[in-house]
Amino acid sequence: MLKKSILLFSLMAFAAIFKIPHTFAAAPGVGTVTRIQNTASVIREGQELPIQPGAMILENDEIRSSEAARVEITFIDGTRLTIGENSRIAIDEYVYNPHDNIGKAIISAIQGPFRFITGKIGKLKDKRVEVRTNLATIGIRGTDFWGGPSPDIFGVFLLKGTIIVFNSAGGRIIDTPGTGVNLTGVSEIPGEVTVWNAARAQAAINTVTFR
Repeated sequence: MLKKSILLFSLMAFAAIFKIPHTFAAAPGVGTVTRIQNTASVIREGQELPIQPGAMILENDEIRSSEAARVEITFIDGTRLTIGENSRIAIDEYVYNPHDNIGKAIISAIQGPFRFITGKIGKLKDKRVEVRTNLATIGIRGTDFWGGPSPDIFGVFLLKGTIIVFNSAGGRIIDTPGTGVNLTGVSEIPGEVTVWNAARAQAAINTVTFR
């Protein structure tokens, strides 16, 4: 009886050891691909994988879109990120904890146009939501905004809410829908906040509109 008990204990311990890696490997998803036009892929742990509607998005994923592509990602709090063609977007961190009123979203817009519409994370008391570009960081409150080439200079355009666009040289607060700034260099303060004319604004939105 004693030998059987020892054997049973050993088998249970052996099984537990081999279950541990699976527990740590199953990273929780932070979002889902809800729409896609043409083709796109995700870079995950050094591998490039094609994505389709319903695909799960994890922290540290980098999403890459092809020519004429569009990708919509809906995060766990309802935040929506739409990516235009030939874009690269990395999900550095995404934490949504409404129980403790805490939220953190850090996204890197490496290349191409995008649109960001804040969900429930924007209503949390203790939150940090940022989109980082090569030229500046965009601090986000409850917001809907666009960023990307416009057409030959990088621009940030506000559709709703308030954002702060800043880098090492200084920053601008944008709180009037229909206005935006131009970014010309990481060591140059973002341009003055100006009203974008209808043609420029529509051209920007078209870069992330599904067809």
